Amino acid sequence: MCRIIVSAEVLVGLEAVRRSGKTNMLDRPRVTELAFDMGYAETAFWVNDNRGQYAKGIFQGFAVAEPETDVAPPNDRAQSRHVAAHGACEHNGEVTRQQDNSGDTRDGGAI
Repeated sequence: MCRIIVSAEVLVGLEAVRRSGKTNMLDRPRVTELAFDMGYAETAFWVNDNRGQYAKGIFQGFAVAEPETDVAPPNDRAQSRHVAAHGACEHNGEVTRQQDNSGDTRDGGAI
């Protein structure tokens, strides 16, 4: 399972609502209301506008999106983006390729 990527501001708001203990995090309308009341408007809007992603994130976890920069990324980061574009998951800060059970044995060499 892959974590759902959100902005740092959204994640801070979600964590504040969770730590308040005022609702079950599965109660999306109440989470939205509490986020708004607690001053996390961006979180409230994100939860409301991304209902499916929010539900997945409750069970799969959330991770903070890396900020975009104008500086070229290092080689290993560029590779991670390539892998991520082809069915990878991010686990604990590492990107790993999902297992392919299609039976394809091509690896560039002889079989």
